[in-house]
Amino acid sequence: MKQVSLISWMSFNNILYIGDEARDCRQIIEKFNCRLLEIEKNNAGWFSNGSNKKSTCDKLQHYIQYHFEGGIAVFKFKNADDLPEFIRKECLTACRSIAFEQMFCAS
Repeated sequence: MKQVSLISWMSFNNILYIGDEARDCRQIIEKFNCRLLEIEKNNAGWFSNGSNKKSTCDKLQHYIQYHFEGGIAVFKFKNADDLPEFIRKECLTACRSIAFEQMFCAS
């Protein structure tokens, strides 16, 4: 993956990938999806007990969408008001940690 400047990454909390390798992008999206599953499991009460105003079998993926353009992959909340602030923050933290791993842990 091509290196990007720290400023580019840190300016946006929802950038998952910058580059031109489809395989790398797919791996990052899969990693992010695994982190979303962890967030969902850690907040199972909100997703399963009806406090989310939806069905009793809700998924975090229902609130997330991906956007790909010009070698950039980002995630967005479909309707941010549908998710509690603490869950949105966990999603953004997961995204930032993946970006950090790409910048500093990639070989």
